[in-house]
Amino acid sequence: MMNPAYRTARFHCAILESEIPAAGFAIVTACNPGDRLQPEGANRQADDGLAAELDRRGWQRFRVIGASPDLRHQEPGWGAVTRSMAEAVALGRRWGQRAVFWVEGDALWLVDCLDGTSEDLGSWSSRTRFGRVMGSWTLPLGPQASEDDPHP
Repeated sequence: MMNPAYRTARFHCAILESEIPAAGFAIVTACNPGDRLQPEGANRQADDGLAAELDRRGWQRFRVIGASPDLRHQEPGWGAVTRSMAEAVALGRRWGQRAVFWVEGDALWLVDCLDGTSEDLGSWSSRTRFGRVMGSWTLPLGPQASEDDPHP
């Protein structure tokens, strides 16, 4: 069963919306496979491996951090321009993920990596802060990271 927290995810994208290289792409992480929290070092190593796989495949990528609305849980991942949702699901499976997100235009889907079923979550841009200045890994907690801040 998929973690219900996936449905409340918010996204922090390192690039501007106008810089996204394709109308359709996956958001995938290699962190915390199987919903099992891992030490930061293991997650960083997995993230490096996922980035290397995306590069080997020639898939464009850009940093996207998926987070709980309060930012207390964050999982760095990648916006990855794959050829299809099925390819994105296969990628998520290889990295031990229960789900990936698929974006087509402004539509956001949560896609189960076990059976490929998808759930429409509405507008991606309404859940996303674009051009977010961020470190290579996570966003800071505190007032500067508030969802109410109009200046991403």
